[in-house]
Amino acid sequence: MDRTEEFISKMKNKIFNVIKKKKRLYFEVKNDDIKEVAQYLFNNMKCRLSTGTATEIYKGIEVLYHFSLDETGEYFCPRVIIPNKKNPKMNSVTLVVKGAEWIEREMYDLFGIDFEGHPRKELLLTGNHPEGLRQPLRITKLT
Repeated sequence: MDRTEEFISKMKNKIFNVIKKKKRLYFEVKNDDIKEVAQYLFNNMKCRLSTGTATEIYKGIEVLYHFSLDETGEYFCPRVIIPNKKNPKMNSVTLVVKGAEWIEREMYDLFGIDFEGHPRKELLLTGNHPEGLRQPLRITKLT
């Protein structure tokens, strides 16, 4: 069994809306399950967290992590949809993957996402802003 099929089999009750592309696996995860899925990718499969992104979509804010399985060049990309655009919250994966700390701080800074359990909820990019911003900056006016 290849690593992708192994992952899908192991996490079948935690992932849905799976999209397979060449060397990419995209899938949705409920907020309550993101730490467990990240833990499996990071500790069991030995994937590296490459980056994470936040995007406004029609049904909320999407947070997408990119875990790289460097030995094969494959990426495993869990997606959490946060339905509340005005007060976005989701579980932080920093207790599982320390490297997510700055990535999540950037998403907090630019989208106002409150990562619950994050050890340093501080502005990363706009903290030294000349106008003295002391709250998250929204890139777009979320509706």
